[in-house]
Amino acid sequence: MSELHLRSATKRFGALTVIDQLDLDVGDKEFVVLVGPSGCGKSTLLRMIAGLEDFSGGELTIDGERMNEVPAARRGLAMVFQSYALYPHMTVAQNMSVGLRIAGEDKAVIAAKVAEAARTLQLEALLDRKPKALSGGQRQRVAIGRAIVRNPRIFLFDEPLSNLDAALRLQMRLELARLHDALDATMIYVTHDQVEAMTLADRIVVMNGGRIEQSGTPEELYERPANLFVAGFIGSPKMNLIEGQSDGNSVTSILGTIRVAARRGPVTLGVRPEHIRKGEEGGGMTLTGRVSAVERLGANSFAYLSLADGSSLTVELAGMTDIRPGADLPLSIPRDKMLVFDASGARVSTGL
Repeated sequence: MSELHLRSATKRFGALTVIDQLDLDVGDKEFVVLVGPSGCGKSTLLRMIAGLEDFSGGELTIDGERMNEVPAARRGLAMVFQSYALYPHMTVAQNMSVGLRIAGEDKAVIAAKVAEAARTLQLEALLDRKPKALSGGQRQRVAIGRAIVRNPRIFLFDEPLSNLDAALRLQMRLELARLHDALDATMIYVTHDQVEAMTLADRIVVMNGGRIEQSGTPEELYERPANLFVAGFIGSPKMNLIEGQSDGNSVTSILGTIRVAARRGPVTLGVRPEHIRKGEEGGGMTLTGRVSAVERLGANSFAYLSLADGSSLTVELAGMTDIRPGADLPLSIPRDKMLVFDASGARVSTGL
């Protein structure tokens, strides 16, 4: 497989800058997920890598070779789109092999590559079927198989699971993770779904407004978000964010006071729902919230609380809780689980 480097990558559509001086390195055999809200530029960046969009500035290299002027067909990449884009009149085998046939590949080589990809994707029993006889998950596997047979340098995925229902998305996430291990391949995957990012990625790249907010392992982004944007985007439910004030040595909010060196003025405190404890034990910061709604999910529940100053708080509880809306719920928050962000949105090193 291959490694990829972007340096000062820029894309403009007229006066609109969609990708802004972006640097990115993707290592050999790495699974990198680009994640961010709609319109952040992640799909545009993938299309630039694929050769479907020109660069307005900057450089793309793959294995040390400059790719900006190389046509898409000669970059040695394979892209799987949100739409399956299968030919309805062709069988599974014909859909998987269409690119090789157009390229004039030997028939025996084509048959061997299709058979190998079908085994990898568990499509062997479906090779003679046409797309209308397949489920959504099977159609997406055929589209992935069409990419595999080309033996690309890098696989590119543009929101390939967004058209599937929840059960199929879970199944395909597991299959994509297995596929990455089986192929030992370099993959770049675009999604707006941070659950996909957290479960699939070796490394997540969080984008916003055409720039990279933070790049790191799922654990790094979840536990040590660099700024408020990443803190609010990664995690489901998202991190609780509470407004506070710093006097330079301590921060005061509805949650109480903690000692932390931060620039004087407004700050934001962050705490994950699963780190908030029911009751007042544990030696943390204590407070009481009024329950406004409860979601019971079986193994756990989420209680949504209103605090005295009008702030809201989401708390994760174990099991099928019997707590009802309107109840007052005492809580404890461990100080070492709290994050502090300054007025610019950057995370402050708390030393807690």
